[in-house]
Amino acid sequence: KKKTPKDEDKHPLDAEAKDRLDECRAQKTPFELDMRECYFFTAPLRSRQINSLSAPATTPLHDDGYLQTSVGYEVAQDFATEVMNTFMPQAENWCERKAGMFVSEDAWKSVKDEVRKGDATIFDAMRASNLYPELAKAFVPDIAIGTVGLMIEKTHASGPICALAVPLREMEINLGPYGEIDDRFIVRHTKNRYVKTLLKGVDIPPDLLELIEANPHERTEVRWAWWRIWDEIGDETWQHVAMIKNRVVHDARLVGEGSCPFTVMRFNPTADWAYALGPLIQGLPELRQTDEFEGQLVQHIEMNLTPPVTYPDDSFAAVEQGFEAGMAYPIRPGSHEAVKPIYNPGPPDPGTYAVTDKKKTLRKLFFVDYPEQTGDTPPTLGQWLDELARAQRRIGTPGLPFWAEGPAKIFLRFKYLLEQAGAIKPVKVDGKSVSLRPYNPAQRAAEQQDVAMVVRAIQILGQAFPEEWKAFIDGKESMKLILDKMRVTLLKFRDPAQVEAAIKQITPLLSPRAVPGSSPQPAQGVQ
Repeated sequence: KKKTPKDEDKHPLDAEAKDRLDECRAQKTPFELDMRECYFFTAPLRSRQINSLSAPATTPLHDDGYLQTSVGYEVAQDFATEVMNTFMPQAENWCERKAGMFVSEDAWKSVKDEVRKGDATIFDAMRASNLYPELAKAFVPDIAIGTVGLMIEKTHASGPICALAVPLREMEINLGPYGEIDDRFIVRHTKNRYVKTLLKGVDIPPDLLELIEANPHERTEVRWAWWRIWDEIGDETWQHVAMIKNRVVHDARLVGEGSCPFTVMRFNPTADWAYALGPLIQGLPELRQTDEFEGQLVQHIEMNLTPPVTYPDDSFAAVEQGFEAGMAYPIRPGSHEAVKPIYNPGPPDPGTYAVTDKKKTLRKLFFVDYPEQTGDTPPTLGQWLDELARAQRRIGTPGLPFWAEGPAKIFLRFKYLLEQAGAIKPVKVDGKSVSLRPYNPAQRAAEQQDVAMVVRAIQILGQAFPEEWKAFIDGKESMKLILDKMRVTLLKFRDPAQVEAAIKQITPLLSPRAVPGSSPQPAQGVQ
């Protein structure tokens, strides 16, 4: 007999969590067919059940038609590599904290060195965790579809930080009041024997626990959910619940920037839907046509190699299935000319050109259209670099939301976990927390332009007004500002006392009186 919870066993968040999940599932419905087709072209052996209403099939789906091109594999993997190298290169510290809007310059200077040391610790923790291998698993091909989910959590108090890729079929999301991802669910259909492990530390109600333990081989729907509490004006606050089917068995409030463990990142999102329109969804027409052209080219080659023929049916029989190489077939005298091809297929060049054009379009859609030599004369180095820079800049605009929702949130999540563990300290000035914002070093190109302008100013003004230039410009502070803008940290300044002593020793050597036969010359502009 099916047991139902009593009224006193119901949780006050049961109805709200169920309603939010239903709204999340409605967001995914318009994208299901496209997402399934994306998997057909890039990962045909993956589960193509996109919704979370039931458990996925235990065997791979066998399509009625087979895939005839591997270009989907190629561009999806190249795009994931491009995104990783552009926004999150493993060998670099791809994010840093800067002063927030309401942090004064003096307050920032007092904590800048502490912040940079903390940033270095955060990236050491990222490299020590499984973040990068798990990102590689999550990105292919989901980042090309447009939406990726990643859980970042500590397995236990003394254990490492662990990342877990969340597939699209387990992810249910919805937009919040300001167009960002708000409600986010992970829905997993797991065997009953794993429920207590997945809900470690949760007191499961006795009636549910009895059903779970009585049927260890059956599956149960386990849900984890997070949504923002917008009534909290101060710190960022999240409502978290864990559910077994439609019943909430655990709830908690998570406070602080980076406190939500489930990160949802989107490439090229829109204002209408929670799911983004990645290059794989945009390139579905070209993928369909490329697959069709490739099949037709194979068929054309086959028709050229073994064309259909006619034969006299009164001379020999049973050749409807074709001829076998090396075999001899008897025919009636006078009918030898009846065995001949029906038609002569044309050249396959038009189909080959069509496939090539479609592949070029796909590579442009996926931002992996690297510069190519189009003529006999190789391009100059400047032309090559200009084309490469132009190709890389195109990924920047649709990548801006991805940076804010993905790498920046991952950075803040590691910062939050390390602060909770005591590995780094919260940044404070006069006992008050300092508001800092993640900053994308991918914007360094614009800052390097500032450095180039400074160098140009030094060249022009230093030559035109040498004495005034030296009198007005503070060389030491200027060097510090330039090195700071260039992110150079491996240079060390001398102690001021040593610098002063060195200047006293060098000054007499630079004086005209120190050169034999020379006489002092009046400075320019001095009468």
